Amino acid sequence: MALNKRPTIRDVAAEAGVSKSLVSLVFSSETGVSQERRDKVMAAAKKLGFTPNLWARSLSSGSGDFVALIVADLHNPLFTEIADFTRKALLERGINTYMAAAVISERNGRKTLEPSTVSSVLDLRPKSIMIVGGLPDYKALKNVPASVPVIMATGIATQLPKAITVRSDDNEGMRLVVKHLKSLGHNRIAYIGPRDEAVSILREAAYERAMLDAGLAKSIRVEECDRTEAGGYSAAKLLLSTKEKPTAIVSFNDIIAIGAQDAVDQNLEAGGKKVALTGYDNVYIAALSKVSLTSVEQEKEAIAHKAAELLADLDLAEEFKGQEILLLPRLAVRDSTTTASAK
Repeated sequence: MALNKRPTIRDVAAEAGVSKSLVSLVFSSETGVSQERRDKVMAAAKKLGFTPNLWARSLSSGSGDFVALIVADLHNPLFTEIADFTRKALLERGINTYMAAAVISERNGRKTLEPSTVSSVLDLRPKSIMIVGGLPDYKALKNVPASVPVIMATGIATQLPKAITVRSDDNEGMRLVVKHLKSLGHNRIAYIGPRDEAVSILREAAYERAMLDAGLAKSIRVEECDRTEAGGYSAAKLLLSTKEKPTAIVSFNDIIAIGAQDAVDQNLEAGGKKVALTGYDNVYIAALSKVSLTSVEQEKEAIAHKAAELLADLDLAEEFKGQEILLLPRLAVRDSTTTASAK
């Protein structure tokens, strides 16, 4: 065998003194191969440093025994954490994963999902697909075969009626936030966030519902912004420049809240009162001592484990097809929320 050349199934067969088809049977976990011959093949593979090419086997067989994970935004820690938890949960079940990042373009002011993101995944013929986060559109996913379950983690795909949604209950999350802030004496509680897909629209509505239920309907105030730290900073800066400044700001997610934190700090340095601030997602950054952000924990691990359970079991996925599975979130309280009278 040539130096640095990756060993092939033919090399293993030659080393073990068996046929190529027998080696293929061993690595496809087929029954009917004696333990003696299986051990001989595995010993040869170990000696040569051979590992089966999962993707080539998937293409040649017409179906893959792996799960595809499509992450909507690699810059969002929530999505990467859930994807990693899911990968580990599937690996414990002996299932491999293939991870791809969504390629999103902006045309004429509208964000669209590039079909190449999905087509490259479908070409490998995964047994099931998980999408982590929300996508601007789901047209390319309509080509997914009916036999391949699609699981949405934290996102909602209204265009995919047969997809299974696994996410936390935003109504409960916002209820916890508003209840906490009101208990600290806050009445002027504003909200900042985007209106770019189903989850962002529902979360804003959940904030408004929580404010109504808390008897704070007259204080409802929403400032739209994009999903960036800069967007959060600008939205908070605008709110804090008005005559009726909010005493608390609720953010769509932690990334936006971290941007808003700069505006809150600047307001305090300029002689204003301390403004309470909350995020959503409870990503690892929120717990850092210099950030110490009160945030809604969506129960990322629970979402990942439920998704992994569905991804691994096609019969179970069939049973839950088209359903939404809501998990109860909890509030992680930190230094960013203080009483309304605090300086």
